[in-house]
Amino acid sequence: MATLMQLLQTIPQFADFNQSELTAFEKAFRVDIFSDGHVFMNEGEHADSMYLILEGDVEIRRRRKSKAGYALIDRKHAGELFGIISLINSEKHGATAIAVGSVQVASLPQSAFELLFDTHAPIALHFQRLIARQLARDLRRFNRALRAAVQTEDPRATISTYRQG
Repeated sequence: MATLMQLLQTIPQFADFNQSELTAFEKAFRVDIFSDGHVFMNEGEHADSMYLILEGDVEIRRRRKSKAGYALIDRKHAGELFGIISLINSEKHGATAIAVGSVQVASLPQSAFELLFDTHAPIALHFQRLIARQLARDLRRFNRALRAAVQTEDPRATISTYRQG
């Protein structure tokens, strides 16, 4: 099994990080492997960690208001983060995240997140860029889904940001 350092070096989002910054990340993150169906976070619960997917996929789901069950919002892949917004804002999670198959993730507890930001300015800057890029991707995906839902003539059309692959 590859070390976290080896995995971080293969993720394009971490290409701007130097060796010292990657080492600090490696020390702050905890790497675990979870089986299919593992729930990383539940909608409505307080955030205590954010996650970086190293291998596998994670579905992001929200409770349906008018029907039972969940609506699939997104599917995150290797190199993507989830749980960021709640961690940054110290808010409750707006969605549930569930492993699809075996998933290897690096988790960063809130205390380690705050320590990295407070003591390593270059890491904080790189990380802010990484978060901004992911948020921009998510917003573009949502805008495309919104445009598609508005353009449809079906009054029951829903907005789905889920993407495959």
